[in-house]
Amino acid sequence: MAEREVLDAIRKTEAEVAEKLEKAKASREALLAAARQKAREMVQAAEGEAEAAYKAEIDKARADLRPNLDKIKAEGDKQTAVARAKAEMRMDAAVELIMREFERSIDV
Repeated sequence: MAEREVLDAIRKTEAEVAEKLEKAKASREALLAAARQKAREMVQAAEGEAEAAYKAEIDKARADLRPNLDKIKAEGDKQTAVARAKAEMRMDAAVELIMREFERSIDV
């Protein structure tokens, strides 16, 4: 082979190598982009599952506590009714006392 042919063959081979390198880089970048996208999707899915599990646990805890809360509310309502009845009785007695004192102060 002539020197020129050898140089042309070397240039051609270098060009092919450069082209293959560019294709390999492009392929690598595409694979990395796909992997990053897949990772984002997996993270989003995991976050969604975690949020759903969190909400389920909260709902379960609320359901477990509901009977106690209802019991506490019922007891509070009962105590309020008793206190209200006592207050009404005291109010009636207070009104009677005030009326007697008023009438007594008028009679003086």
